Amino acid sequence: MEIFTFSAKGRRENNEDYVLSRQLLSGYSIHLLADGMGGHEHGEIASMLACEAIAGYLGPNLANSDIVSTLQQSVINANSMMLSKSQELGAKMGTTIAGALIQGNKANIFWLGDVRIYHFRRNELLFQSEDHSIISELKKQGTVSPKEMERYGNIVTQSLSGHEIENNIPITTLNIIPGDLILLCSDGLWRNLDIVSFKNLTKTEITNQLKAHEKDVEDNYSIVRIDV
Repeated sequence: MEIFTFSAKGRRENNEDYVLSRQLLSGYSIHLLADGMGGHEHGEIASMLACEAIAGYLGPNLANSDIVSTLQQSVINANSMMLSKSQELGAKMGTTIAGALIQGNKANIFWLGDVRIYHFRRNELLFQSEDHSIISELKKQGTVSPKEMERYGNIVTQSLSGHEIENNIPITTLNIIPGDLILLCSDGLWRNLDIVSFKNLTKTEITNQLKAHEKDVEDNYSIVRIDV
């Protein structure tokens, strides 16, 4: 398995995205991408805290345990830590996040908000996560008007922000085989660049393309590419 990560601030002053890929015990690896939420303070702290808290919890708790329950608990623990940090700083803070916990031919994935996960096999898109957002909910009800896109385009309905997570944390198990490709992308990337094209590019070509767009993309933009 080969891992490629990239993160850039785009035209923003700071980069509030955070990427993490780490080998854990028992043959597991965890891959995370968090995007500090706009309209909140300390986005760079929120995204880093979320990733490090989840990876830190998983490390000693994976052996001889129910994987899905442990992954859910790692996210709940990170959310509690977010609340404590928010209270410590006296500021509203939060992050969207997506992750993939991989061992062998299984990838347990989760997401909160609009950081997306894509699973490709032989150029076919097998899976794409559904954004937790107002726009996603409106699309289920019918067409979305330009006015609604402008008003609600960046509003998410799930995040790690210290508040109680209203619904069960969505965890999906992907069956993976050698040659598969998993991409984690922040919204600053998938909103502005052609994600599908990345599946056929080398790491050098992806890096060059991403660097070339830093002055064009208004938001932070990041990717974790996992070549199984």
